[in-house]
Amino acid sequence: MHSGQKLLSYMTLLESATPSPVGCIKEDLNGKKLGCIEAFEEVMQAYIHPRLAHIEGRAIEDLYAALAQGDLPSVFRIDRSLRTRTCPNDIDTEMRRSGRKLLKLSKSLYPWMNFAPLAEAIQSETAFGCPATFYAWINFHLEIERSEAAAAYLYHHATLYVEHCSRLLELDDVSRRKLLMRMIDDISLRWSLVRTADAPASPEYDSLYDAPIQKTL
Repeated sequence: MHSGQKLLSYMTLLESATPSPVGCIKEDLNGKKLGCIEAFEEVMQAYIHPRLAHIEGRAIEDLYAALAQGDLPSVFRIDRSLRTRTCPNDIDTEMRRSGRKLLKLSKSLYPWMNFAPLAEAIQSETAFGCPATFYAWINFHLEIERSEAAAAYLYHHATLYVEHCSRLLELDDVSRRKLLMRMIDDISLRWSLVRTADAPASPEYDSLYDAPIQKTL
């Protein structure tokens, strides 16, 4: 299988290995059952897209920088930060279990790739093995440009959320496509602003990921 096809297979299977499935939005911003497209878009714009762009997208680029320097302690520090910033505190056990699942899946799809340092970090509980960490690890070793890798991650996840919304609200194909275009435009704009305002993959990632973490969920 071509490496690009393997990467797509890997991204598609990520949801089955994570304790908080991507796309799982059931309530609006007021805590009521999600009942319309507008409510879905509000959740995406208020929470999901900021998390994807400002936390996960930025982290993928910083993981690339750490991997390029052979700085594995920073890779694992970023991974721990991702776990704390993107998941509730009460699922540590589930996150560690999902990290081991992702490791097994990654090894099966890329048997030639060296996952030993990450495997040892997960075993010693130095790292959790967050989905974005594995994604960056694989893309880096496939020699995919970091800007391309980060953007693909964001677009893929935005699409998954739209597909979830389409099933939940039983949208017709035209409505689904229009919603997808709006969500892709929104995440693209947010990512361009993140990359303009910040300087991804700079030496400052050390202080960034050592700083106190503000919970987002």
